[in-house]
Amino acid sequence: MNTLSFGWSECTRLADELVKPINKVFVGFEHPAWGPTSVTLWRLGGTGLRIDSRMYDIAARLEVGVLQITPVSTPPTDNLNAAVDAAFAKEILAFKLTIEESGIRAESGIVLRADSHEIIVVAGAFPFCLAVSGPFTEPNTFHPEYPIDRYTRTLFA
Repeated sequence: MNTLSFGWSECTRLADELVKPINKVFVGFEHPAWGPTSVTLWRLGGTGLRIDSRMYDIAARLEVGVLQITPVSTPPTDNLNAAVDAAFAKEILAFKLTIEESGIRAESGIVLRADSHEIIVVAGAFPFCLAVSGPFTEPNTFHPEYPIDRYTRTLFA
């Protein structure tokens, strides 16, 4: 089975970056009715990870979203933001969400867990959008590309 992996081009391991403590989440909207188009996990050390979705055609009239993750050194200024639970300032467990469709496995989401709290970021139902669950209660923030129970959740190794 072919796998479409997270977009990550840094020298460090993505798993090591995702478990670093965070204190804020920024969400950007280009088309508010469609959902978020970017998410930035802002870390205690003054850096962040920006998450976007990239679409891949996998069959005729069928595409799947895969997360693209990029380190950033300045927080977004025009995005909605929310503080996260204090538990995220300590130990975080990071999981990947994968979906299998038409013989392709796609790394389409992440789950960050701290104590009993979770932040979920997964490819959204609209192209190039994301679904975000956790710190936000605004409408149109959590509409995943597939029903969330179809994704396989695996602890990052």
